[in-house]
Formats: sequence, structure tokens, C-alpha cells
Amino acid sequence: MGLFDKLLKEGEKFVKEATSEENKEKVGAFFSNLKDTVSEKANELASEENKEKVGAFFSNLKDTVSEKAAELGSEENKEKVSSFFSNLKESIKAEADKEKKEEEIWTPEPAEEGLTCREKILDVLKEEFPQYEVRENVSPAEMGGTGRFMNYSLAVYENGAPKLVMMIIGKTTTAHREYKWSRAFAQGEGITFLNFVEHYPNNKSYISERLHKYL
Repeated sequence: MGLFDKLLKEGEKFVKEATSEENKEKVGAFFSNLKDTVSEKANELASEENKEKVGAFFSNLKDTVSEKAAELGSEENKEKVSSFFSNLKESIKAEADKEKKEEEIWTPEPAEEGLTCREKILDVLKEEFPQYEVRENVSPAEMGGTGRFMNYSLAVYENGAPKLVMMIIGKTTTAHREYKWSRAFAQGEGITFLNFVEHYPNNKSYISERLHKYL
């Protein structure tokens, strides 16, 4: 619900700016009630067999928001309000499509069962990027950094110079100061820094797609 909450907030702000003075209070009330309705309806329809109903509900909801916003908007701004919500609807669809694509990319592949995230990354590097040198458990101190650091899980070198570093992280790794200092050092040196979350599937096609963006 995070994305929808954000979009509702943006929508409320935009419509308040575009609406007539006498309707500002109505706009606030409408969006407040809308948020409660969304929450209640989502909980009601959340079971597996109701997924299709959830999709239909949100589709209808976007149209309802657009119609209500146009109704409450000042006469001279109705076209702007309508255009804004039309674009908003497309943004929601694009975000949903993106999430669907990411789900497909992250689905585990049977041939990779039993391999760790590190092993899969090493396999991809060996198979698709043989021109680079790969080192494991590299400290930023080896690259000229000073201070306390967390080692990079893997580092990719080109002609003896670090080109890309990777951290294989857990749920709380990013909260550690040493991790933050290692990330800041790489970014400060212009070295590409990537995270791979250890408990995610991280199949080889996903790893390959990410690495091909930077190598």
C-alpha cells in the first residue's frame, strides 16, 4: 500500500491547489475517506481467491478519484485535474508492470537450487565476463582507504584497478557503520557499488541483467 498512499498524497496536494476556495474542505474530507475505504476494501478482499476482485476494485477506484477531483476542481482547472489523474493512472499501471517483471526475474530457477548467492555471482562473472579479474573479501584499505571498513564480498578489477564492488548483505547489514563507510568509499572513488540481498532468490538471469548494466 506504500505506493498508493504516496500517490493519494500527491493527488490530494495537487487537487487542493487546483480547486476552488469553497471546496478545499471537501477535497480534504474526500481524500481522508478514500484512504480509509482503500484500507478496508483491501483487507476484505485480501484472500487468494479474491485477487481479481482487488485488481478490479483499484481500477474502479482510480476512475472514481479522477471524477471526484474534476467535480471539486475550480472551473478553470478542471482540464489540468483531469490530465493529472490520467497521467497518475498510467504511472500506477507502469509501476505494477515493473513489479510484475521484477517478480518474474526473481523467481528461483530449478537448475540453481543449492547454490549460494556468491556462487551464482561467481558463475555469471566467469561465464559472461571472463576478461575481468575477480577478488573475494576485499577491504577498501587495499584500495587506499583509511579507517574501519566492512569487506566487499566481491570486487571486479580491470587492468589492476577496481571497477565494481559488490556486497552480499543480510537484513540488517546496511545499518552497520562499517558497511556505510565501505559504500561511501567506493562511491567517492567512482567505483560502482552493488548490493545483493542474500535471502532473495538472486537467480542468474537477474544477476546477469544487473552486471551487464555496469560491466
